Amino acid sequence: MNVAVIGLGAMGGGMARSLLRSEAIKEVSGFDLSEQLVSTFYEEAKTVGKATSQLPSELKLQNFVSDKTDVVLIVLVNETQCQFTCFDSESNLESILRQGSCVIVSSTVSAAWSKSAYERFAKKNIQFCDCPISGGAVRALKGEISIFCSGEPESLEFIDPLLQAMGKEVHIIPGGSGMGSTVKMVHQLLAGVHIVVAAEALALAAKAGLDVNQMYDIVKGAAGASWMFCDRGQRMIENPENKIMSTLAIFIKDMDIVYNEAKRLQCPIPLATSALQQFIAGASLGLSEQDDSTVVKVYETLSGVSVNEAKGAAKEGDDVGDYWILPDGQKEKILEVGDEKRHNVVLSNEYTRVLKVKFPPNDTTWAHRHAEDSLYFFLVEGGLNVVNHVKGSDPECDCMEFGEVRFGTHKSDKPLVHKISNKNDTDMFCIDAEILKTPPVTCPLPLVADHHSLIKTRDRCRVYKLVLQPGESVSVSYAFFYLSIVLRGSRVKTSLESSGHLVSWEKDAKIGDEEWCSPTLSVSISNVGDKVYEQFIAEWR
Repeated sequence: MNVAVIGLGAMGGGMARSLLRSEAIKEVSGFDLSEQLVSTFYEEAKTVGKATSQLPSELKLQNFVSDKTDVVLIVLVNETQCQFTCFDSESNLESILRQGSCVIVSSTVSAAWSKSAYERFAKKNIQFCDCPISGGAVRALKGEISIFCSGEPESLEFIDPLLQAMGKEVHIIPGGSGMGSTVKMVHQLLAGVHIVVAAEALALAAKAGLDVNQMYDIVKGAAGASWMFCDRGQRMIENPENKIMSTLAIFIKDMDIVYNEAKRLQCPIPLATSALQQFIAGASLGLSEQDDSTVVKVYETLSGVSVNEAKGAAKEGDDVGDYWILPDGQKEKILEVGDEKRHNVVLSNEYTRVLKVKFPPNDTTWAHRHAEDSLYFFLVEGGLNVVNHVKGSDPECDCMEFGEVRFGTHKSDKPLVHKISNKNDTDMFCIDAEILKTPPVTCPLPLVADHHSLIKTRDRCRVYKLVLQPGESVSVSYAFFYLSIVLRGSRVKTSLESSGHLVSWEKDAKIGDEEWCSPTLSVSISNVGDKVYEQFIAEWR
């Protein structure tokens, strides 16, 4: 299948890159009015063998879309741009595409426009699917967005390989084209109202003399919380007007769609209408191209208080909840590492807490604090390049080899407060295992066993590496509690005696699989797959 993506911005660029990973997609071309975005995407597509024969010399739609194009995916800013691209430009999709091809619109447009576009394309026997999206740029790049899909059943079946490559949650909305945009409209009503309500609540807290950080933490764990309050509320308190995740102008556009559709349906929406007016007020303050969380400045202007500088606001310091003044003058709240959104807790008990760290190229974590001694397992094939921004030091480049294991003395020495920027061309992938407590059973001497090598020793742990070639097996006793981390996956058979019976099972072990294990005697591990199997055994002492 040959695909053309129109609009390579934060969302479209990520979605286009997720298509490059799909085996069902033969070729992906990317069109945008930014020459840099187009050339960068072309080189990435070329690297994986899915680029067109050559990069067109002119940024014209007809140079990127042809009668050989099977599907066009549109991810533009608004309905006006979609109308121009589909029908009104000199060389438009209606005149370029062949019969049987398909147009997918993932921009936020009105349901009425989607229905009109469907009818117009149908006259040329061109399929049309209305598939708005939600999830943000990071999830778009990972292929994990939510997609609200509507259209003819055969058209949705035709584009299913694209939907599966781009989306984690693919919702098929019955009723034909326009119903996907209707779902997105209702979703945006809630999103916009929740952002404005978060601003209103925090401004009231500041005016009343409350510590807005404490107020935020209370609501975050209580019934009044919403996803938007937790996400945008944090940005309102930290005042990150220089870090734009989604512009205020986008919500003016989206809430205006809500207003006009509700008026057409004669359905009262007083809360959404009020929220729209607050976004418009923000635009009048010059905030249109700032982050949508800056709508809080409307309330600050009217109430005469600053949410960011409210009484009891956190101080500059090194503890969780304190602020770090960055070299560029921005102020960022220090998070506990488990609250930093790229660090996902996957295992937790009284002896360890294990976090998987994954995020895309050129992304940077929020400031966060490590306060426990930790093992770090680096799992990026080909190696990892990062910039480590440690509080109190200049940023430094750092390189980690695939399979490298490091030990951080964040409790026995001092806590680490830092930010990490991924400078690789691939996702950052690391496992952070905190050493919390000595288990009731430990072993005074290191393990000596076939196929096992001791690669790291510290006061609180030892790390061994198990390597099995296809067909190899090992019998071993682990007389200690340990954390298992898979470095290279294969199909593995495990056998052990339990109550006088031999128990065996097989599983496909994948890179990054983790498991906390109790002491195990006389276990047999066999590589029954066709790939080399490598596993870390991290012994707690």
